[in-house]
Amino acid sequence: MGLFDLEEKPTVSRIKREKEERTFKGTFLIREISLRQGQGGPYLSFILMDRTGAISASFFGGKLQDRLIARDEITADLLQEGVYEVSLRRQKERNNVVVDSLRRVEADPGDYTIIPRAVYPDAKDIRQELDRMAEEHIKTPEGRTLYKLFWKKYGERFLKAKGGVRKHHHQEGGLALHTYMVLKIALFLGELYSLDREVIFLAGLLHDVGKMEEIGEDGFTREGDLLGHTVLSLLEARHLCEEAGYTGKREANLLHCIASHHGQLEFGAPVSPKTLEAFVLHIADLADSKIYQFFKAISEIGQGEESSGYFKDLARKIYLLDGD
Repeated sequence: MGLFDLEEKPTVSRIKREKEERTFKGTFLIREISLRQGQGGPYLSFILMDRTGAISASFFGGKLQDRLIARDEITADLLQEGVYEVSLRRQKERNNVVVDSLRRVEADPGDYTIIPRAVYPDAKDIRQELDRMAEEHIKTPEGRTLYKLFWKKYGERFLKAKGGVRKHHHQEGGLALHTYMVLKIALFLGELYSLDREVIFLAGLLHDVGKMEEIGEDGFTREGDLLGHTVLSLLEARHLCEEAGYTGKREANLLHCIASHHGQLEFGAPVSPKTLEAFVLHIADLADSKIYQFFKAISEIGQGEESSGYFKDLARKIYLLDGD
């Protein structure tokens, strides 16, 4: 394998066009970092990006800054999003690349992407935001007790959990981020239509809590594979409601919201939404997951292009029509 001519400044689009094995060295933005488990041990998966597009990459060990990292030393917090000088290998007929060394550089991430990005809070701010929402929307003593029990039981585990295996929010902290975004959408609609925002908030908070049991380091757990996160979330929510004394019509509505948040049987919902609060939660959950996937598809659009290739998860091409 020959070293790419550095004067040509390799771009993502050029790397993606290369079909043979080859090595490259360039400067790229790294995003969407997640820890995964392979047959040989842990590795980091992320997106390499510049103004010409994006490509999936993996780090199985190598040089980070001036330190040599063995594969068994790889952890979720080893790498942070930012701009890096990267040495990588393009594998023959593969859609991803293997990164062998990384060095963080001081640069504006905006110089390395033309891709729009959702405005997300930092992970450390999500708990504070959820507390603020709870203070505003929970009106009953039993609801406040349930909220306190939630944090007592899950705490940091919830804030660090993944929100999916592949399709959306699969990075560490993805569950809390998805929950936060769903609540922002659902509570806005709940206020607009004068719905029970306490039920919407608590149901939204708990709707995917079962993912902490469904998803392990290597993908789906046995319980996750056999039951799915909707059933696991219902079991967790029912237990918390009983412990908090959250009973009656509000408990029934809360549990129904969780049971129906996927909307239809073919999408994993035991029942379809039969209350307005449940329907609003379903819309919010669907919107955030699909918008996340749109952003993923947009990341495949290169400079000078206006559409992605066929994006399987959305079953369509995606266009980015900005400017004149």
